[in-house]
Amino acid sequence: MRVCHLCDGSVAGDYFRNITAGLTANGFEVVLAELGSGSAPKWIADHPNVVHFSLDANGSRKILAARRKVAELARDEQIDILHTHLFYSGLAAAFAKKRLGDARFVMMRHHTSVVRMLGTPFHVRADRWMAEKADHVLTVSNAARRYMTQVDGIRRDDIEVAYLGFDFEQMSPKPEEGVRTRLKFGFRDEDIVIGYVANFAAGKGHVQLITAFDAIRRQFPNAKLLLAGRGKLAEVDDAVGRLGLGRRIVFAGWHDDVSAIYNAMDIFVQPSLSEAFSQVLVEAMGCGLPVVATDVGGASEVIENGTNGLLIAPNDPTAIADAVGRLIVDKTERSSIAAQGLTSVRERFSADRMVQRHLELYRKFLN
Repeated sequence: MRVCHLCDGSVAGDYFRNITAGLTANGFEVVLAELGSGSAPKWIADHPNVVHFSLDANGSRKILAARRKVAELARDEQIDILHTHLFYSGLAAAFAKKRLGDARFVMMRHHTSVVRMLGTPFHVRADRWMAEKADHVLTVSNAARRYMTQVDGIRRDDIEVAYLGFDFEQMSPKPEEGVRTRLKFGFRDEDIVIGYVANFAAGKGHVQLITAFDAIRRQFPNAKLLLAGRGKLAEVDDAVGRLGLGRRIVFAGWHDDVSAIYNAMDIFVQPSLSEAFSQVLVEAMGCGLPVVATDVGGASEVIENGTNGLLIAPNDPTAIADAVGRLIVDKTERSSIAAQGLTSVRERFSADRMVQRHLELYRKFLN
């Protein structure tokens, strides 16, 4: 079986690395394609039979070229499963569907409300149309599946859930690495480092977290905030300046070795207003961190509130401050939540389980 994973941007991430390793180990042939212009990830050298394509056709202005190039790719590479990720890859495959030959168009939905929050009415309609056009649809949580049918009104009852999986050798507690990273950012041993990993984009909850941190640091003078991710938001800069928090917040930017960032933290907070699965929660828990998360998307499918994490209402800085303060004060609960979180994600969200689920679905689709 020949499977092509097509993404709007880079295929260098852990999902593609893990799924490529798993599929090739099970005798599948893998093609990785980027709708944009990019280079093959370094780890592809470990898989000499895997091929990489950069189509240079991302975005609305290039959608006709994308349709043609995706159809040519499916034909020339004799693709059995064309598995798309993100908006324009799905849209290009939907437009090209009649030209895909025998390839099965499998669209994977990685979001819930973000297109409604940031897109136009056209984007919302196109998002629904491509999901109804695809041969098969996957998504990353039960919450995302409910959103697709109940909110987006997608007319199909065969949407499958395939949880993401993680390499817990990479995402694991590494105390020595954490010490080095804390020193790099100027944190002291006695500091309580509260952290979040997410690109700076609307809906990710950075302003709510910063507002909550202003209350936290008043109660706990040794509290610091570590934010890692790409991009910049004017509203975040405004909040930091207005609250006078510049010296207490470290903006770490993006780091390829994100486990080092997690290991520098004491408590992880996900304040997001919209998620489909909550990948960073699993990564943080895999690194042995106690987590506080807004109850959005698939967060409740990862966290059992009060057992392996704390769930709070979204868009509520007071709830963030209260939950974080609770974990700072009660070190026993903090340790218990971290330990149970580590055990639970390793059992439920391993890369091997993700690969086996993909294999099961691919075989089902072709049959």
